[in-house]
Amino acid sequence: MEKAALAELEGSVDWLSVEKWQANSELEMCVAFTITHGEKRFVFRMRYPSVFPDAPPMIFTEDGSRISNHQYGASGELCLEHRPDNWSPAITGADMVASCQRLIAEEQPETGEIVHARSAHTASLGRDLRSESYRFLLSENDLAAVNGLPELEDREFALSERKAATTYLASLTRIGPKDDPSWVSDLVLPDGFGKETGTVVRVPGAGSFGFVTAEALGAFLDRVGLRELRGRVFETDAFTHLLLGYGEKWELFSIFGEQDERKVFPYTTVIVPAGQKRVPDEFKVLADKAIGIVGCGSVGSKVAASLCRTGVGKFLLIDDEIFFPGNAVRNELDLSVTGAHKAFSLRERLENLNPGVSVSALRMALGGQESAASMAGALEALGECDVLIDATGDPTAFNMIASMATRKSKPMVWAQVFAGGIGGLIARARPNIDPIPLMARVQIDTWCEDQGVEWIKPDDPQRYAGQSVDGTPMLADDADVGVIATHVSRFVIDLLARPDGSIFPFSAYVIGLSSEWLFDQPFDTRPIDLIPAGEWGETVEPLDADALVEILKAHLPPKEDADAVAVAD
Repeated sequence: MEKAALAELEGSVDWLSVEKWQANSELEMCVAFTITHGEKRFVFRMRYPSVFPDAPPMIFTEDGSRISNHQYGASGELCLEHRPDNWSPAITGADMVASCQRLIAEEQPETGEIVHARSAHTASLGRDLRSESYRFLLSENDLAAVNGLPELEDREFALSERKAATTYLASLTRIGPKDDPSWVSDLVLPDGFGKETGTVVRVPGAGSFGFVTAEALGAFLDRVGLRELRGRVFETDAFTHLLLGYGEKWELFSIFGEQDERKVFPYTTVIVPAGQKRVPDEFKVLADKAIGIVGCGSVGSKVAASLCRTGVGKFLLIDDEIFFPGNAVRNELDLSVTGAHKAFSLRERLENLNPGVSVSALRMALGGQESAASMAGALEALGECDVLIDATGDPTAFNMIASMATRKSKPMVWAQVFAGGIGGLIARARPNIDPIPLMARVQIDTWCEDQGVEWIKPDDPQRYAGQSVDGTPMLADDADVGVIATHVSRFVIDLLARPDGSIFPFSAYVIGLSSEWLFDQPFDTRPIDLIPAGEWGETVEPLDADALVEILKAHLPPKEDADAVAVAD
């Protein structure tokens, strides 16, 4: 059918000559053809991909020459009217050849003038930067700052460099000396592998420089009257950076090498657009809130990352465990932190998500063999948080967190992933609305027992592991844990952003992820109605003013002891 369609086109026009059909070394069918345009002959080869007709044929010049600006590289395929973004299996190779002829006729009119054919391309920054491995990032406010500099007056600037995948990235951090900058960038990124300084100059009329040699850049600096600057950057062996530009066109150059053999390396400038609104206005309050998370394992790490992305500004992380390769199957962390403490590694992860976040991390286990002073300090720090989260699955830790939440009247959220990926539990306890956490847990356990369905447990239970009725092993995977962790995050956000009007009518839910236990199917969710019980807040004996003064007199240190403490301080 393809051969017949091309033969029919050849017989109906005078500009086409079809040559030979033959498979290439990759066993893709190819056809050679010639298009005559005026006095010129263009020889092409059309190659059919193995997935044709689900993808278009590709047309190349036979000799690898560049004949059009609509061509992917000097020897690349032509970009024609029919492309992967608008392809239909009804289009034939003959249609592609006809499009090729129209491109030649438009770009090379008989007048001999070479023109650029109209483009249907949609701009794509990602596509344009594919081959640019060295990039310089400027925010829109950075761009305004450099354009506000006096013309042809050089200033010191600083940048930070980092490597991401196969790309080297540099970003402006400040303009002016470190102790008295005139501009500090609003593009705040994690620290990279290096911090460098250089010189920035606004040069009137500058555009895309395009020079890659020291001679060309030096000649340009001489031409615009910056001879002294040229001497500083070229008559030295020191490594430095030079940022030149005007308006929308700014370029960063690394200059290095010995004085007689200086080299210039250009970066591609990328203007970082202003941050788009991605969270509701009601979440703005999260920036001033502190979350205490006990347990940085599968659930805790995911909850922390989710809350950090949503805008929570302060975290307290408590966990004494070490990260090992087996943890990578469900944890927010990756193998690069193998052998490190989870709490410290998660702190670094959150700081990479939001460099402005404040994170305290404690490498300890609540209820573990820790010093009394360390345990008291950890509990006091938890008591200062706005919401307490138990992500340990450990009863001892739960009891201690619950006690602190009750005494300090702080909301508490906890979760459990059921063995085997069957589902999970999420629960919250809000001061003076829900039962205190210990009472809430009792009510939840009672509800589970009242369902009258035997719980499926293995003989040798492992966390998140279980077995079906026929003994087949079942494991909770990353998706299972992620579902429960996401619901925990929603509970916490609701507590902080909607303190007076929760969107959740219940404070405990069991969420099915399979048809095991009492669940009819995945996502079968059962609410648990909790009844207020227990007293929130400190338990304090009622005292009148005189009795309180007497207690203070009896227990404060003697004056001489207080004076000694003051002198020591």
